[in-house]
Order: sequence, then structure tokens, then C-alpha cells
Amino acid sequence: MHAADFRVSTVLLDSPRTLVGERAAEVAPAVVRAAAGTGAPRVLLVAGNGFRHRVWAEPLFAAFQGFALRTVVHAGLPTPESVARLTDEIRAHRAEVVVTVGGGSVMDAGKAAAALSTSADRTPHAVVLACAAPADDAGAPPVVALPTTPGTGAEATPFATIWHRDHGRKLSLRGSALQPVSAVLDPELLIGLPAADLVSCLLDTLAQGLEGAWSIRADERSEWLGAAAWAQLAEVLEQRHTDLSAAHRGAALLAGHLAGRAIAIAGTTVCHAMSYPLTLRHGLSHGHACGLTLASVLRYNAQVGADCTDPRGAQRVRGAITGVVRAAGADSVEDLAGKVAALVRSPALPPPPELRHEAARIATEALAYDRAGNNPRRVDAATLTHLLAGSAERDHAR
Repeated sequence: MHAADFRVSTVLLDSPRTLVGERAAEVAPAVVRAAAGTGAPRVLLVAGNGFRHRVWAEPLFAAFQGFALRTVVHAGLPTPESVARLTDEIRAHRAEVVVTVGGGSVMDAGKAAAALSTSADRTPHAVVLACAAPADDAGAPPVVALPTTPGTGAEATPFATIWHRDHGRKLSLRGSALQPVSAVLDPELLIGLPAADLVSCLLDTLAQGLEGAWSIRADERSEWLGAAAWAQLAEVLEQRHTDLSAAHRGAALLAGHLAGRAIAIAGTTVCHAMSYPLTLRHGLSHGHACGLTLASVLRYNAQVGADCTDPRGAQRVRGAITGVVRAAGADSVEDLAGKVAALVRSPALPPPPELRHEAARIATEALAYDRAGNNPRRVDAATLTHLLAGSAERDHAR
């Protein structure tokens, strides 16, 4: 390992232990050994579909050949069925460490499966039931995360999203067992990422950065982390998303990680609550679904007053938003909203769905998620319907 190429950020010393830099293939085996506490651990590696076509795949996977290695591909969103299958793989391999190499869905699936692999009942139904209580980490294999997309922050959070399509519902599995012990942020792992995935992930970062700052559960740390995420992306947002430099890829990865740490503290808010029915109903990628309403919610929350739901008051909320505006190098809330709207209009993303005729239904479904209760300004079905319809009008007027 080249010491000059990797560094442990002084900001990121708490769990997960985070390495930032290049040469993941050289550093990852040592990280895995440290996680297992043994020289040659049994490793289950969970990777995304199509990973073998990425230029970094061969050297990275060759680096793990000294271990008792089993590789499993996880395609699509995590579901109770896919997580149950992974738990069986972990048990069958007697894995001592689970390594996830992929985007948010891969990391969430691997984290959830590792946390539940010690359970006697590992059926899909048991996965659904587990989402109702914190996951016990007794005996669960540690997780080492190598994100290949920026923005989800899954390598930094103690929870995982599971999609229960049969019930049209997004579930969340939470607990200390879901927290990776180490994360390796290597900008080389973003090489070959499709532009649509990159833009969606950047929108996820922007949403998590703002929500982590303005949430009623936010504290000074999450406010700082959310603003720092936007600061990291200030230059990246001005670049062509099809040709990012190594420095910009690294900034995007770090921004996503910082935003993930912010929501690990503060949780997400109403943008995420509205994103879940958008994903379930229209198949929108998670970041695209979050970004679709972010500009409208930003404008709405910036006008918070007597309807503030944060016991610390409206001034605290407006101050948190101002901190992000400054960090992003924006002139005003409207300027910041414009940056979000410009990214949502990226030609890399598919056209947005027509929402005006189903806004009320989506609003009602969004309010059923506890994320909506974290919003610092009071929301109800009428408010969310208006925000959704407003977002749709702006998108279709472009």
C-alpha cells in the first residue's frame, strides 16, 4: 500500500473507519483482515450486476484470492426474498467477513443479510418482521463496504432499505449490526459508472445533505456534515457528468459519505418520504425520486415560521439552510434551488413522470412514512400535494 495514496481523514475517525484515496485493490485485503482479526478469513463478497465489465474489477477481485472467497451477485433493489437468499449464502460459506462492492442497493442487501445471518429463521417473512425492531449484532459477521457509486451513503449508515413490493411498501432495517466497520472510498471504483446513475447519486447526496442539516433531529455535527457534502460537490456540479476527473470522482464519493453520516445522525425528511412511492409507482431511481421534489421542499422549508416543528425554533432551521447555501457557494436559497433543478433536468435522466393527477395519492402514501415527521416545517396531505404538483409543473415546463 502506498501511504501517500491513502489517508484516514481526521474528520472520519469514528465508525466506520474510513479510508479515502486510490488503490483499493492494495488496501482492501488489509482492511478485511483487520475486520476479521485473522490473516485469512472466510469472505463472502457481494457485488453488483455487471461488475466484471468495470476496469477495476480484475485487480480488485484478484486481491481477495488469498482468502476463502465466495462471490455473490445481487441485482436490483433489496427485497425480503433477495436478503433471505443472501443470508443463506453467508451461512453456507461460514463467512467471517461480508464485503460489499457496489452501489446503495448492493451495500444495503449485504448489510441486511449479514445482520440477519445469525437468526434461526431466515425466511423472507422473517426479514419483514426484523424491520420492526433494531437488529441484534450478536455474532453477526462484520461488513466492509467499497462503494462504486457516490451519494447513497450506505457505507456510513446503520440501516438498510428493503423494498416489500408485494405490499407496495419501503421497509427499513436498523441497528448496530447494519453499521459497516470499515469503508474504502476509491475514486477509481467510479470509472465506468453510467451518467444516469451518477446524476441520480449526486441528487441523493444533495437531498441527504440538506435533510441532514434541517431535520428536527439534526445537531451541530449533522448540520456541518450536510453543509460539507454540498461544499465537496460545488465544483462537481459544474462539470460534464460523462467525464469527471479523479479529483471530482473523489469529491463526489466523499460528499456522499459525509451526507450519509449526516442522515445517520438526523434521519431524512419529507423528500425521502415522497421518494418511496415515486420509486414504487414509477420505477424512478432513488436519487432521482429524492431530487424531484428537493427544490420545492427547499423553498418551502426556507419560509418556515410559526408552523415550525423543531422545538429549537424557526431560526435554527433557517440558519441550517443558510449554512448549506454558503457552503455550496450559492447566493441565495433560490440560487441553491436552481442548482438542484438544473441537475434534475440533466439529459442523462429519464423524463419525469406526470404527477399532477396522482399527487394527492402519493402525498397520502408519503405521510405514512416516519421520515415526513422529521421535516422542520409542518406538512400535511394538501401541502405535499401542492409541492408534488409544483415540481411536476416546473419539470414539464422545461
